[in-house]
Amino acid sequence: MRAAGVIVEYNPMHNGHCYHIQQTKKVTGADAIVAVMSGHFLQRGEPAIVNKWARTEMALQNGVDLVLELPIFYSIQSARLFAFGAVATLDRCGVVDSICFGSEKGDLRSLQQLAALIADPPPALQSILQTKIKQGLAYPAAYAASLREYAATTGTLDPEIVDHPNNMLGIEYLHALQKLNSSIRPFTIGRMAAHYHDATFSDRSIASATAIRRAIADGQPIDSYLPAVNLEIMRGEFAAGRGPVDWDSFTQPIFALLARSTVRELETYLHVDQGLAVRMLESLPYASRTSELLYRVKTRSYTWTRIQRALTSLLLGIRKQTADSLHLENGPDSIRVLGFTETGRHLLKEAASVSTLPIFTSIAKEVPPMVEMNLRASDLYGLAYVNRTPENRRREAEVPVVRLGS
Repeated sequence: MRAAGVIVEYNPMHNGHCYHIQQTKKVTGADAIVAVMSGHFLQRGEPAIVNKWARTEMALQNGVDLVLELPIFYSIQSARLFAFGAVATLDRCGVVDSICFGSEKGDLRSLQQLAALIADPPPALQSILQTKIKQGLAYPAAYAASLREYAATTGTLDPEIVDHPNNMLGIEYLHALQKLNSSIRPFTIGRMAAHYHDATFSDRSIASATAIRRAIADGQPIDSYLPAVNLEIMRGEFAAGRGPVDWDSFTQPIFALLARSTVRELETYLHVDQGLAVRMLESLPYASRTSELLYRVKTRSYTWTRIQRALTSLLLGIRKQTADSLHLENGPDSIRVLGFTETGRHLLKEAASVSTLPIFTSIAKEVPPMVEMNLRASDLYGLAYVNRTPENRRREAEVPVVRLGS
């Protein structure tokens, strides 16, 4: 059985994502799709609109056969670590032959050229990067600007590649494959219509997840942009009081944690430095909810994404020392299964015999640190529910895996 891997968040899964799955099967010739998916907190640091089990069910209903959870130590990181953790999960499960990602460029060769440049950056590029950082740009912006300037100056690469987030993520996937010396073969397909950050609808059937979440918040119809089954799943979550979840759902715990903390204490958390800690504490008395706090703290140096990742680290108690002790550069310590179809069940059986990492389909009394932190994320994500109950922790123990057709 040939399996293709995809790296996803599905916040929520919409028609564009379904197109990606269909095209992945077409271009790779895969018999099965394995998705590595962020759990309750996502790469830009924000909480998912609905929980990971609902999003897993959406995936299984629309062509994915096996869903694996990306450890939160990777899911709330910059593109490089996020990509490395996800690609390493696909590589080490042992059953994935190819990986297919969406990109604005849609041209694998161009992305591979830039990935090679990133793997071995020339002195000229490093010099430009240091200049951009000294100018006060946040590292992601400085990095992208440096690549753009270098590409334009040398004329060897298309400078517009770095202007799009999915291109940059794709480049990091390719870089991770190189670093892992993986045999997984990469493919890319061009994104349709909407771009990653588009906040409005520009097509009758394809919209970005950002635009869909904004429409939900504004009470606008979204029926045209999601498969009917996914719309039903999401509305069921909303009706049960388990969404829509956003940062304002966590205002009380976030504000309580900040109110009792000092600058020195906050500096111990992942993604927090002294300057950010000071800004958060100085802004706290003037904010009535988390979204307002984010607006007050944001600067040119402290991006929205950086602050969100910091707040997630604070909420979950992820300290720099803990992350350092896990040696994230070596990859995940385990593989956590969120769900599978009948095809996925057979694939999982094969993975159990060839994977280089332990695979968890249920929660044992003792689990590796990365699984344990994902359990904590489930506990704390449940604080956002209208009816706050410990059901997430119970679900981790009682119904940890979504099964479709088995």
